[in-house]
Amino acid sequence: MSTVEVTMNQLKKAAEKSKEPANTNDLFDELQDKEIEIKGASINDALCSYSYELLKGPTIGDTLSHKGSHIIHEDLQEKFNNLRVFLAHLDDAYTGNDNATALDFLVNEPETEHYFVTGFKLTGSEENKSLIIVGGKDVAHGTIKFETPKVKLQGYYLYLHDLKTRLYEAIIEVEKYRDGKTAPADDPDQFHMTFEQEDDAFENSKV
Repeated sequence: MSTVEVTMNQLKKAAEKSKEPANTNDLFDELQDKEIEIKGASINDALCSYSYELLKGPTIGDTLSHKGSHIIHEDLQEKFNNLRVFLAHLDDAYTGNDNATALDFLVNEPETEHYFVTGFKLTGSEENKSLIIVGGKDVAHGTIKFETPKVKLQGYYLYLHDLKTRLYEAIIEVEKYRDGKTAPADDPDQFHMTFEQEDDAFENSKV
């Protein structure tokens, strides 16, 4: 698999919704104070499966996987949707634009609407940490599912600042899901799944 050189030192402060983060090179440092680090997550049938590495304790370094059985909150889906512009960009969808094009402009391009993000994976560590975005695009005769090349998180990706911010926001929502933030009990879109359906969903959405 090819590698796209991108930059990412490790997250420290999440960008607030209407503000730029204080320092993009510090964005992931906050994770160092946590007991776990999310290594990947995927959404399938409104359920979230995720994997995480233990950062403290006698089994430090172990990676565990968990399949969620509760319907995700809309905030988690929104943060996944916010990554689709990068999926489209890495797929060379915006042929009529150049390196001077602002990301906000690409977000509103019609090409973006054809893409969807179902998950992400983080591989490697420190300066070798890389991101893979998983998803697909709608085409004339169906859907094509794919994942991006590894985006090395210490490099020179054009939209690195925005990528780090939106990735961090997605990670935070996965952590909140792990801590119990799910769709409201009275959400009309919420539905019950049998154990068999949950197993099928998990098999189709392994991180």
